[in-house]
Amino acid sequence: MSETTTSRARSVAVVATSALLGGALGIGGASFALWEDAVSFDGEISSGYEYFAAGRGEANATTVADSAMTAASDPVAPPTGDSVSVTVGAADAQVLVDDQELAIPLRTDSLSQGNKGLHYTLTEPDWGEGIFGAADVHLFPVPTAADCTLDNAPDNPAALISTPVSADYSDTTTPTTEYWCLVTTLNTLHDQGSYTNEVTATGTDPSGTEVSETDSWSAEVISAMDPADEPDHEIALSYTTFRPGEEPQP
Repeated sequence: MSETTTSRARSVAVVATSALLGGALGIGGASFALWEDAVSFDGEISSGYEYFAAGRGEANATTVADSAMTAASDPVAPPTGDSVSVTVGAADAQVLVDDQELAIPLRTDSLSQGNKGLHYTLTEPDWGEGIFGAADVHLFPVPTAADCTLDNAPDNPAALISTPVSADYSDTTTPTTEYWCLVTTLNTLHDQGSYTNEVTATGTDPSGTEVSETDSWSAEVISAMDPADEPDHEIALSYTTFRPGEEPQP
C-alpha cells in the first residue's frame, strides 16, 4: 500500500483551449501536456493536462523556483516522457567528506486533470565503490523540505512510491507538491582507517635474569579517494497515470 506524504498546494494559472489537442502551456521552464481520452467516467470528461516535475528542495525556503525543477511531461499529446532524475555528485561528496553527514531534500510537483490519477516511483542508483558507496544512505518521505534531517530518518523507511493525485475527476490547476529526504552518513572510507603494530623481545641479561621489552607503533591511514572524482548518481523518478480502479499496487 502506497504512502503519500503531506502535500503543499501551489497555484498555477492555466489558460488553454481544450479543443487544441496536444497544446501545451509553459510554466517557469516546465510545461503542462494536454492529453485526450475518449473514455469518460460518471458523466465527467476524462481529458486534461498532466504534469510531473522533480528537483531539489531547499530546507530553509518555503518555495522553490520552477527553474530548479525538471519536468517529465512533454509538450505533445500524449506525453512521451515519464521519468526525470535528480543528480547527486561531486559537490555533494565534498560536503559529505567534510561534515561526515549530508541531507538533501527532494521535491515533486504532480497534476493530472480529468479522470486520471497520477502515481510515481523513486529508484535509488547503484552508489558504487566511491564515497557514497562507503556511506549509509537512506531515502524517505517528509512533510516539508525543512523536515529533511538525519534525526527524522525512520528505522523502517516507507516504500519509494506515492500517489499524490487520485483518479477522482478534477479540473484543478494546482499541482500537488511532495518532499523526500536523502540522508547520508560517513564513518570511514573503504581505504581509510588506522594501523597499529606491537612487538615484544625477550632475552636473558648477564646475571641470568629473563627480561623483555615491548614496543608499539601506529599510523592513521588517509583515504586516497577524492570527492572531485565522485561520479554523478541519478535518482530516477518515474510517473504513470491511471483510470479509476486501476491504481498501481506496490
